[in-house]
Amino acid sequence: MPSAPKRSGDVVLDIEGMRCAGCAANVQGALSRVPGVAAAHVNLLTQQASVTLDSAGARTEDLIAAIESRGFSAKVPPIDEDVRDGPAEQELREAAAWRNRLAVGAALLVPLLWLTYRSDLSPLVLLTWQAALATPLQVYVGGPYFAGAWRGLRHGGTNMDTLVSLGTGAAYLAGLTLWLRQLVGPAGGHAAMEAMYFPDAGMILTFITLGKLLEAKAKGRASAAIRKLLDLAPPEATVMRDGRSVRTPVRAVLVGDVILVRPGEKVPLDARVVSGTSSLDESWLTGESIPVDKQAGSELFAGTLNLQGSLTAEVLRPVGKTALAQVVELVRKAQQSKTDVGRLADRVVARFVPAVLAVATVTLLAWGLGGGDWARAMECAVAVLVVACPCAMGLATPTAVLVGSGRGAEQGILIKDAQALEVAGQLTVVVLDKTGTVTLGRPVVTAVEPADGVAPEELLAIAAAAERLSQHPLGRAVVAVAESRGLAIPPLEELEVVAGQGIRARGNGRTVLVGNEHLLRSQAIDPGRHANTLAALRARGQTPLMVADGARFLGIVAVADAVAPHSREGVAQLRRLGLDVEMLTGDHRATAEAVAAEVGIDRVAAEVLPGQKQKVVENLRQQGHVVAMVGDGINDAPALAAADLGIAIGSGSDVAIESAQIVLMGQDLRAVARAVALSRATLRTIRQNLGWAFGYNLVLIPAAAGLFIPLAGFHVPPGAAAAAMAASSVSVVTNSLLLRRRRLD
Repeated sequence: MPSAPKRSGDVVLDIEGMRCAGCAANVQGALSRVPGVAAAHVNLLTQQASVTLDSAGARTEDLIAAIESRGFSAKVPPIDEDVRDGPAEQELREAAAWRNRLAVGAALLVPLLWLTYRSDLSPLVLLTWQAALATPLQVYVGGPYFAGAWRGLRHGGTNMDTLVSLGTGAAYLAGLTLWLRQLVGPAGGHAAMEAMYFPDAGMILTFITLGKLLEAKAKGRASAAIRKLLDLAPPEATVMRDGRSVRTPVRAVLVGDVILVRPGEKVPLDARVVSGTSSLDESWLTGESIPVDKQAGSELFAGTLNLQGSLTAEVLRPVGKTALAQVVELVRKAQQSKTDVGRLADRVVARFVPAVLAVATVTLLAWGLGGGDWARAMECAVAVLVVACPCAMGLATPTAVLVGSGRGAEQGILIKDAQALEVAGQLTVVVLDKTGTVTLGRPVVTAVEPADGVAPEELLAIAAAAERLSQHPLGRAVVAVAESRGLAIPPLEELEVVAGQGIRARGNGRTVLVGNEHLLRSQAIDPGRHANTLAALRARGQTPLMVADGARFLGIVAVADAVAPHSREGVAQLRRLGLDVEMLTGDHRATAEAVAAEVGIDRVAAEVLPGQKQKVVENLRQQGHVVAMVGDGINDAPALAAADLGIAIGSGSDVAIESAQIVLMGQDLRAVARAVALSRATLRTIRQNLGWAFGYNLVLIPAAAGLFIPLAGFHVPPGAAAAAMAASSVSVVTNSLLLRRRRLD
């Protein structure tokens, strides 16, 4: 397969501390201004920066210093073989920290809200209990946000942490002020509106923390794809030295060493067969379930599975240069090259936060200096900060994602991140892998063509007698259909594998042949008059197994990877959504075109390897298309990662599932259309939520600032501002819940 080495002018850095699109933009801007940097891209999800250097170049130390100047930390990532455990532990710790904060926040928020509606409590008692609950919530759950806001402030920037800290801090301080007033001089009444200050602060922190937990889990899934790829190849190899076999770590195996690969073992490194014959499962590389015969001179790829005989092979490439290592690099680079589609709320934070501060400051000075009413000035300024609280903004995306993903789970659709929802609304092309996606991904008997005078049952029974001694998937398909029909399978005892031709089985005085024309001709059996049947079967993408009992030709059993039951209907549904559909496969062109014609696909790319699959997807994107890739195999992982939207079949490999943003839990192409419809509906809900959240601020911030007092005597006091803010959150949640009733057909 084509190599994908890292360019000498590329530098990848791990970054710690980024929490929103504003942070990523801040880091990207700092890197872009370093002399010698041609381009910089920062991926918020993977927490990495990919920097392309020009001819002058720049030192890694300069890049790290630029990142640190913005208040973040950076380091060069570890080499591949050390990636397995470190990042996983870090991601687990990060997710656990957010989970703990969310649990504490929810546990304190429930009684905090309950107290608000206790009409039997005096204002002092009510506010005392609320302060006791809100203070630990503010310190423990809000700590990271205040720390992030302070870090941004120290380096001259603002981010979502600034907005969260302003909103929750203003609400908390307003509640604390009321409580202190009650301590100094208790006032009558219940002060129900003012009692919303502490709960507002708690709601902001709890719901924003829920979103942070979802983001942490998404980051863990991104690097899990790399770790699962690395786990494909065994960590040790059996090396032949001085006539003895020695177990050696793959990192210590050199090019030119001879390794032994026993039946049932995975190939540790790319190598060329020196001696032995066998069949190997190369499905991780090609995506095809039918094994490939290997003999002296054949090339082996790391991570492929040896099914039958023992092989000795000469190592061609070291651990970091194998085909598997190249696929790892392709996935890593594709993840880095993704356009970072941030939440709409993050996009306006950089301008929204300074604007809110400016409005609050102008409000304070206008009423204080201009009107001489400092009490009203403080009240209006606090009302501005409270009403601008980002609770609705923070809820807009997570609630829609949660409800949408729950609705999807009911339909067997797993939506893994909000980026998938945004991209799905813009799709123009859906690219389908063949094996395991359009087809079932396993061989089945598709035709039985007995010779003249031979019953179909006899043909199947004798073929199964020989194949029952084999472990070949094609043979298992023949045995399975014979057993399902209750046929009496005659016993055979000895099996001989004829490399590249088939098998020869003996027992009870008979010899049974199952294989291709070469095997039969070696026994003076001429299948020439069946040439038309063989050509027709192969044209339909089927593998013919010719069967003979001694010198007697019995007929042909055809085996193929059959088209999945609902694939044709699934393709039709995608077309009705206005999407172009293409098929992409590593299989032979004749087979691919036969399958495509059966399901109604016009455009096919066949005989492509993983790197080429990724290139096909990238070419479509360069043509201006927004591309979804649907696949199930390890070989699909680079293309899934390179596409605008990756959709994995849940019955497929773990790596494909980790590389995709949407996972279909069953093997049914109709679910792809349902996933696109659900994603579009969820995206519309997110836009509606954000439209309401921003529109609410545009209307109520001027009202809270007292702009309408001179005109209409209308004013939004802090208590009403808090209630309005809570109402905006309820409206966002209610709108998101409507997704539960959305039809997807």
